[in-house]
Amino acid sequence: MHEIILSAFMKPNCMIRLVILFSWSFLVFVGTGFQATAQTMSISSSSFEPDDILGTWANSDNVLKVKIEKIGTHYFGKLVWLEKPNEPDGAPKLDKNNPDPTLRKVPFIGLRVMKDMKYKGDGVWSGGTLYDPEKGKTYGCKITLVSLDVANIRGYIGLSILGKTEKFSRVSK
Repeated sequence: MHEIILSAFMKPNCMIRLVILFSWSFLVFVGTGFQATAQTMSISSSSFEPDDILGTWANSDNVLKVKIEKIGTHYFGKLVWLEKPNEPDGAPKLDKNNPDPTLRKVPFIGLRVMKDMKYKGDGVWSGGTLYDPEKGKTYGCKITLVSLDVANIRGYIGLSILGKTEKFSRVSK
């Protein structure tokens, strides 16, 4: 799990620069003739189905694996493997930073870290949350499939532009 650092973006001048940079990049992108490429990419991404996200996914550092399941019409993810699942004393890592004291003895393995994700179309799931048990913090979450075996999972506070994306690779369906 990684901490999301937003302090630099919270300064007014940095936010203005970020918005201007984003707008300029968009203008350059459209103005240089890449618009057809963007349209082609969206056409190919529309071939994704809602349940294409199901399965077990490993982060890019291969230190954790999350199994994404469907419950009703929403998608949830739970930790199923950690490179270091135990504390130095050999005891399993627990959710000791959970803001709810009654949940602080829940082991990391099996912990539901992704909740209430909804399929929005075009290979995108959002509207849910991502929980970081190492920090005890909950973030907004957006998942974008790059291919059937690669997903970008973004955790953010407030606006998804202010967050961090991590690449995950499918381990199994």
